Amino acid sequence: MARPPRPGLRDALLEGARAEFAQRGLERARVEDIARRAGASKGSFYLHFATKEDAFAEIAQRFLGAMEDHVRRRQEAEERFDLAHAGEQGPELYRLQLEFDCQVDLELLETLWRNRHILSALDSTGGTPYQRLLAQFRRRMREFLTAHMAEKQAAGQLRKDLDPAVIADVLLGGYEDFARRMADMREKPDLEAWLRSFLVILYEGVLERPASEAALRAPGLPPRQGD
Repeated sequence: MARPPRPGLRDALLEGARAEFAQRGLERARVEDIARRAGASKGSFYLHFATKEDAFAEIAQRFLGAMEDHVRRRQEAEERFDLAHAGEQGPELYRLQLEFDCQVDLELLETLWRNRHILSALDSTGGTPYQRLLAQFRRRMREFLTAHMAEKQAAGQLRKDLDPAVIADVLLGGYEDFARRMADMREKPDLEAWLRSFLVILYEGVLERPASEAALRAPGLPPRQGD
C-alpha cells in the first residue's frame, strides 16, 4: 500500500526552497538540498514539482500575491480611516494619518524583508518568465497607484499641481529600492523607523495642507537648523 503524502509537505518544500534560493541563488540551488531542508527525500520533491524552477515560480507567485493582497486590504482600511475622520483637518489629522500609514505599511515591509532574496532573484533573472511576472506586477501596481493618487487629489487630500503618475513612481521606487537594499543586509533594519522617515518626506511634498514640521517630523529624526 502506498504511503499517504505527508501533510504540509508541499509548503515545507517551498520553505526549504526559499531558504536554499536565499543562500545559493536559483542557479546554484540543488533539489537534494531543498528536500533535506524540508526533511524529505529528493523523490518527494519531484512528486510536487517538476523542477526547482517550478518551485521558484510558485514562491514568486505567492510573494507577489501577498503584495497585491496587502494593497487591497490597505485600500479597504484607508477607506475606513477616511470615513472615520471625514471633515477633520490640521496637525492632529496628519499625526493620525502618519500613525495609520505606519501601522498598515509595516506589514508590507515585513513581507518584503522575509522575501528579500526572492525579489533579488526575480530582478537578476533577466529575460525569463519570472522577470516578466515581476514586470506585469509592477505595471498593475503603477496603474492602481496612479488612479488612487488621482482620486485623492480629486478629494482635496493631495496637491493637484502634481502628476499622479509621478507620485506613484516615487512610492513604488522608494519601496522597491529599500527592498533591494534589504537583500545585502545581514541584520534586520528598523523597518518602522525607515517607514516613518519615508512617509514624512512624502507628506511634506504631496499633501495639500501640510501641518507644521514639528507635527510631521518622525520621532528620532534630528531637528533642522533653525528649529
